[in-house]
Amino acid sequence: MPNIDQNRTKTAYGLQWNRFRIIRTEEDEATFFNRTRLGAADLDGKLVLDAGCGMGRYLRIAAQGPQRRVIGMDLSRAVHAARELTALLPGVSLVRGDLLRLPFPTESFEVIYSLGVLDHTPDPRAAFLGLARLLKPGGRLVVWVYEKERPAIEWMMNLQRAVSTRLPVSVVEGLCRLMTPVGGLKRRLFASPHWIVQRIGVALHLLTIGVSMHPDPEVRVCDTLDWYAPRFLSRHTHDEVAAWFHEAGLVDSIDLSRDQAYFHEGQGKGINITGRRSAPQDR
Repeated sequence: MPNIDQNRTKTAYGLQWNRFRIIRTEEDEATFFNRTRLGAADLDGKLVLDAGCGMGRYLRIAAQGPQRRVIGMDLSRAVHAARELTALLPGVSLVRGDLLRLPFPTESFEVIYSLGVLDHTPDPRAAFLGLARLLKPGGRLVVWVYEKERPAIEWMMNLQRAVSTRLPVSVVEGLCRLMTPVGGLKRRLFASPHWIVQRIGVALHLLTIGVSMHPDPEVRVCDTLDWYAPRFLSRHTHDEVAAWFHEAGLVDSIDLSRDQAYFHEGQGKGINITGRRSAPQDR
């Protein structure tokens, strides 16, 4: 594929994950399991790839076990933060690399997960198909990407990001910090027992769609930056992502987004699917 400039992505995530160390163990464990459904039996003794590990928030969870071998890969300098975070976990290796130019041979991994990363690449489908080729027979791939919204909401998102992605990342970070109280206000409005107050909250949310409502103010800043700073942020439908699994020849696909138990009210919706590469015994 053409060499698309990803310097903005490298800058945004290099800054984000080396500045924000948002380790929230209980939440991270719950979110990792919620979005992957991977337990000890799925990870022990397997070679696992965290495709887009950032600062290692979920890499740390996946690698906690004496028989765990997990490789974390990221495009940006976030791998430095991940190295610090996982320094005491002997089963962790880190690679700086591009999901569109994967530095691994085919059929290398038994488990691959990519949570909120494909949608920040220039070509999510191509990145997905590349990851699928890295699976060994019987291996499992799990992805989570942003869900496509109604046209009016998509229009508002695109309008806001058309401005934010043209600003220096440091300026966007400052604006995200200024908007932190707005996220807290939205939480309070949504929690009101009064219908009219809730409607005001909905209107405010539409106007500030990317401002996080996470209960922790520091995480709120980080999540808001994650929305407004990167150059690429695509949204997808379930049918679109399911078609990627079919195109890659993966079988036994499961929609993990159904009946998910969110850790807090501010967690966004997403398309969350898992599937596996067929093995000889399937034939």
